[in-house]
Amino acid sequence: MTDVVITGLGVVSPLGHTLEDYWNGLLRGDVPIRPLDYPGTAIHGSLTYLVEDAPAVAADLGRASGFAVAAARSAFADAGLAGAPQEVLDGVGVCVGTGNGDSDLREQERDGLRELTGVQWYPFGTAAIVASALDLHGPGGTVSTACAAGAYAVSFGVEMITSGEADLVLVGGAEAVSRPAIGAFLRLGAADKLHCRPFDAERGGTVYGEGAAFLVLESAEHAAQRGQRPYAKVLGAGWSCDASHVTAPDVSGEQADRAAREALARGGITEQAIGAVLSHGTGTPANDSTESRTTARVLAQRTPDVPVAAIKASLGHSGGAAGAFSCVTAALVVRHQLVPPVGTLRQTDPECELRLVRDVPQATAGDAVLVNAYAFGGNNITVAIGAAEPLSSATAESAATAVTAVTSGSGATSGIAVTSGVTR
Repeated sequence: MTDVVITGLGVVSPLGHTLEDYWNGLLRGDVPIRPLDYPGTAIHGSLTYLVEDAPAVAADLGRASGFAVAAARSAFADAGLAGAPQEVLDGVGVCVGTGNGDSDLREQERDGLRELTGVQWYPFGTAAIVASALDLHGPGGTVSTACAAGAYAVSFGVEMITSGEADLVLVGGAEAVSRPAIGAFLRLGAADKLHCRPFDAERGGTVYGEGAAFLVLESAEHAAQRGQRPYAKVLGAGWSCDASHVTAPDVSGEQADRAAREALARGGITEQAIGAVLSHGTGTPANDSTESRTTARVLAQRTPDVPVAAIKASLGHSGGAAGAFSCVTAALVVRHQLVPPVGTLRQTDPECELRLVRDVPQATAGDAVLVNAYAFGGNNITVAIGAAEPLSSATAESAATAVTAVTSGSGATSGIAVTSGVTR
C-alpha cells in the first residue's frame, strides 16, 4: 500500500494569498464579503467574496487560470520544489478541478471587450496552463464535477500515485466570479442577501466566491527521500452520485452517507479517530439540512464531541475550487490540531445536531479530518485526511494554549501562524 502525503500548500483567496494570512483569517472567522464590482459581470451590487491584489501572472490568462498558476507556484515552493531539476519536473502530474474554467474570457468576448486568440476560446485549459507555467510534463487532467471538482482532483491525484503513474502530483481547484454562476444561484432562489451563513437558522442561500487552492501530493517514500516533512496524509476517499435531481440534493442523504463511509473504510479509520469534519456547508437550506443529518449518522454517538467547520462562511462558495480549499484547510487542521470557527454563525438551525465551531477555534477530537464536497448533478465525495506521523504532545499543547488564548481575547493566533521557519 502506497501512502500519499501532502507536502506543499498554496492559495489565492479572499482572505489573502499566503498560508499565514489564509489560516489566521479562518481562525479569526473573517468574513471578507463586498459588493461585486468586477467589470463585465453585469450583476453589480450582488455580494461576493472577491480576490483582491492577486499575484501577477500573464495578462492573457483568464481569471481562474491566473489564480491557479499563482497558487500552484506557491504550493510548489512550499514543497521545496522551486528550482527542481528537469528530470523531476518531467514526471510531475497535474490535476485541476473547476466548474466554469476561464468563462470570463468568453464573457468579455461576448461583450465586445476583447478578441480571443489561439486556445483562449477553450475555457477548460487550466491544467495545461499550470503545467506549461511550471514546466511540468507528467500525466495531466481536468475534472469538472461542479462544486465537488476540487476534492475530486485531490482524489484523482492520489490515484495517479497509488497506480504508479507518478510519484508526485500537483492537484487543486480554481474558480472565478462569473455571470453564469451567480445568475444560476439567483434564478434558483439560492443566494443569500447578507453573507454565506452555513447551518444558521436564518440562512437564505449561498454567496459566490473565487480563488484557487493547490496541494502537492507525493508518495511518502518520495517525500522521505527528498527530506520533506509532510503536513498530513490522504487516508482515503469515497465517491457516489445521488442520481436524483440536477441541482437539489437527495434529502435522504443515502449516497452522501455512502461516500463518507467508503472514505472511512478505505482509510482504515474508526469512528473514534474522527477528529473534525470540514462540511460542504453552502448555506442553502436544502444542502445544510441534508448534510447535517448525514454527518450525524456517520458520527453516530460521537456527534456531540466532533467539531464541524464550514469555511464557506469566510470564503464564499468558490464552486470547483471549494473542495480543494477544504483539503488545504484539512491539512492545516491536522498540522495545528485546531478547527476554525464558522464566522457567520449566529443562531444554529435547531434541526442541526452537529457540534458547529463558533466564535473561536476548537481543538480537534481525533487524528482524522473528513472533507465533504457535494455538487450539482448529485456528485458526492468525502476525502479523509490525517496525520502523516505521530502528533507530538507539544502540538496538542500548542493547540490547547491557542484555544485558551483566543477565548480569553489575548489574540494569540499570531503564535500559530503558518511560516516555514516555525511550524514545519
